[in-house]
Amino acid sequence: MAESLHRSSDTPNFDTYPSSPPEGLPGHTDTERPLHERTSLEQHAAELGAAAGKVVVMMRQTKENLEHLTQHAIYDRVSELAEAAVAKAEQLQRIAATRTQELSHAAQVKAGELGRQAREKSAELARQAKERYGDAQRRAKQTVHDYPVHVALAVGVVGFLIGAALRVRRANRAY
Repeated sequence: MAESLHRSSDTPNFDTYPSSPPEGLPGHTDTERPLHERTSLEQHAAELGAAAGKVVVMMRQTKENLEHLTQHAIYDRVSELAEAAVAKAEQLQRIAATRTQELSHAAQVKAGELGRQAREKSAELARQAKERYGDAQRRAKQTVHDYPVHVALAVGVVGFLIGAALRVRRANRAY
């Protein structure tokens, strides 16, 4: 809390502002002059004095309000805020858990669908591969039947090339 200010005779007491100047000062009359007769300096001084007085009153009221505010009330308010934060966190946790379950279920459904599509596609590819293998085998048999001499020569040439390649490889490994 703020410390009280040191008071002395040379420190003005603003609690009395705005007030009329003490009697006996030059320019002071027994009756206060009407507003329309004041000089602009006097009017500004009166406005500043009134504003300063209002600020002092507001500061005193604020100080009194803070003094009346107990620590118990502050503790209660902080406790309420903490409980509200915990409740909100629990609510968010429940929402996150629910959303996680929903996403997990959706992922499982999607994975099942993709697995089923993959099995169907692999079965289709296997069927096509078997068909093409069968077609290739039938064409090979037909070619052997139609061109037996040509096939025998081609097999002999392939055998010769394989034998030559093996000999070259063996010779290179010997070095």
